Amino acid sequence: MATLDAMSSFRKNRSKLGPAIAAPDDDHALVEADERFQAALAQAIAAGGERKEAVEATVSLKKRRRTKHS
Repeated sequence: MATLDAMSSFRKNRSKLGPAIAAPDDDHALVEADERFQAALAQAIAAGGERKEAVEATVSLKKRRRTKHS
């Protein structure tokens, strides 16, 4: 709800903020940069998930080995 209020406030006060930072010609470059960032972020999240699974598997294996030796 707070986000919607902030967006509404931004829209009302946009004219007071001045011109947009990016010129229309820059839009394409910004979209490409955003797409590259999103792809890199998705890869990092996937890699992090794989690492977490590997660590959990290793811990589980160590626990099984300890119980067999006890």
